[in-house]
Amino acid sequence: MRALIFHGPGDVRVEEVPDPRPGPGDVLVQVEVALTDGTDLKAFRRGHPLLLGDPPSPFGHEFCGIDVATGRRVVAANSAPCGACGPCRRGSETLCENLLPLLNGAYAELLVVPERIARTNLLPVPDRLAPEVAALVEPLACCLHGVDRAGVADGDDVAIVGAGPIGLMLASCVADRGARPVVVGGRPERRELAPLFGAQPGDGAGAAVVIEAAGTEEAWRRAVELARPGGTVVLFGGLPQDAEPRVDAYRLHYEELTVRGAFHHTPSTVRAALAFLASGARPWERLITHEVGLAGLPALFADPPRDYLKAAVRL
Repeated sequence: MRALIFHGPGDVRVEEVPDPRPGPGDVLVQVEVALTDGTDLKAFRRGHPLLLGDPPSPFGHEFCGIDVATGRRVVAANSAPCGACGPCRRGSETLCENLLPLLNGAYAELLVVPERIARTNLLPVPDRLAPEVAALVEPLACCLHGVDRAGVADGDDVAIVGAGPIGLMLASCVADRGARPVVVGGRPERRELAPLFGAQPGDGAGAAVVIEAAGTEEAWRRAVELARPGGTVVLFGGLPQDAEPRVDAYRLHYEELTVRGAFHHTPSTVRAALAFLASGARPWERLITHEVGLAGLPALFADPPRDYLKAAVRL
């Protein structure tokens, strides 16, 4: 089969590789469409400590496809908690000690979903839901988890630092809680999309909750600056392992800010995300601005167009 293989930062290649062979309980999926995302773009540029194995490594993790054995259209999240380790027993499924390896390799014609993920996080797609929209289930599930971590409540003013696909999905999740999201920063053409996803562009100063959604040191600092005294800051976008962002220590201590990380998703947020997508509550398709084949992915990652949000990769 054809697959996009990661060989190192800035080096991805379309190659002919052996068809994957499912083991007991695994599910073989013919990929209909895969989506690009910000994590993949960061991984292309600098590698990734969790998503990618040692090079050469399969690549891509957002997809929708056909279960080869049953013919049904399915989506899957890229991991599943074990349910038995200490964090799982405490309800901290995103900290599962056996979460790795993550499902990877969606930029390919075929993909094997391992038994544990197939048992827990492989879901049938509703008939009315377009496959490219269904493929948004994994990042939207992460956003729902991030809003849970933020403790967003009805009526809260919530600033979201970043106006990319994740920022807009976070805005939708915040608005769905009855809170008031404000999208901070980003290009003007992205900020114009904010009302479609339940938010308004603004400066976000004095928000009860601030969610960082850009994955840069500057955005982490900005998130701490925007929170009101006693507010909550959620750091959603990951940084490189060697990053040491400077934040306002005075504010953290004397203004009693709460700072939390947010990573990944849970089985419950995966199911909630698929239902949210199927509801048609937001124009999710507006998040997908480009369409490419496998051969077009290296150039897209190397030089994303200005109007790029996410691309649908047709297999």
